[in-house]
Amino acid sequence: MIEIFTTPDGLTLSYERRGSGPLLVCHPGGPGGSAAEFEDFAGLDDTFELLLLSPRGSHGSDPADDYALTSYAADVEALRAHLGVEQLNLLGFSHGGCVAMAYAAAHPDGVRRFLLVDTLAVWGDEAEAEMTRMIESRSGEPWFGEAQRAIEEEQSGAFSSVDELIGNLQRQIPLYFHRWEGNEQVGGRLAMDFAHAEPLHHFNTVEFPTFDLRSELREIKAPTLVVAGGDDFICGPACAEAIVGALPDARLVTIPESGHFVYIEQPEAFRAALTGFLL
Repeated sequence: MIEIFTTPDGLTLSYERRGSGPLLVCHPGGPGGSAAEFEDFAGLDDTFELLLLSPRGSHGSDPADDYALTSYAADVEALRAHLGVEQLNLLGFSHGGCVAMAYAAAHPDGVRRFLLVDTLAVWGDEAEAEMTRMIESRSGEPWFGEAQRAIEEEQSGAFSSVDELIGNLQRQIPLYFHRWEGNEQVGGRLAMDFAHAEPLHHFNTVEFPTFDLRSELREIKAPTLVVAGGDDFICGPACAEAIVGALPDARLVTIPESGHFVYIEQPEAFRAALTGFLL
């Protein structure tokens, strides 16, 4: 079921409700990705009522003039108010985890249980070294050269339209999987899930160069589960450990043989970690 709400600044955002059980609000990544990132979310809709948000600037929701992290977080607070609940079980994936951390720090009483999946709070030397090592470990793959160049182009903001961005992501998406063979179709769909180039361009060129949420994390009250794919080159174990080290009440689960999309490559392990934490 697709529903909509309106933010205080006049944006109409959509979300999908799926399943039954305790409510779990899920914020996708990108930035610019939509609820479609959670097309098959490890079968969690058998146990939870999933609320899958399509944030500002993604398919199904309005574009915006402002893609600052604080604005994404304000949209989550607008969603909470729209739902009429005091607290959320909140999951943030990738950039959605950055949004979720900003939200939970600004509204510490608004989160009951907190889940951060393949995300980052800071980018430092350890994360950079881990990324370089993981990318170089794929150098024997036939798609490696194109993917490596695409990553460099994307991170420098070398795209000016959504078509250029999608073309770039289609070249680099194999790096996001522990094993590309067998995941070509789902990876292709994920790369297509962008309606606008501006959200990612803003993050890469404006926010990422000085990105560091660690000082805000001490404000978060909710018990937190941090999940990382063992072979996630972009938000892997080094990023997860930095988050856990800055949070007052957090546990870390690292899932082997999975890249960035841990819920796709290792759905059973991912589901077990989440249900064990939430139930």
